[in-house]
Parts: sequence; C-alpha cells; structure tokens
Amino acid sequence: MFIKSSRCDGQQETCGCVNVAIVRDAVVVTDEEGNVSKFDHFEWRDFIAGVKEGEFDLPAGSPASAAVAA
Repeated sequence: MFIKSSRCDGQQETCGCVNVAIVRDAVVVTDEEGNVSKFDHFEWRDFIAGVKEGEFDLPAGSPASAAVAA
C-alpha cells in the first residue's frame, strides 16, 4: 500500500507529490509523473537519517528555498 506524502496538498498543478510503499524486500517511491525508484531498507534508513540531520536542506536565501517557503 502506498502512502502519499503529507506535504502534498493537491492545491498546485504540480505539487511534487511522492508516494512511498514499504514492502518486504524494498521501499518503493513513485512520483506524480509515474517515475519509480526502489531502495533496499538500508538505503532508505540512511536517507531518512540524512533528512532528519538536515543533509538535504536548501541553503538559506537560495531562490529554491524562497519558493518552498511561499
């Protein structure tokens, strides 16, 4: 079963939503364009740890950072 990102409100034409399914052998991620990525559980654990540690945060003041805040 896929779980839709809580950040996706469906209000925007292209909201960048992702869906995640955690299955026995992998974690499967899909986006709204139909792209599919598959990760093993160790890769997913490391990715989530990086997110929590701010490894993927946008630099303050960057144009992309301002767009996300809007």
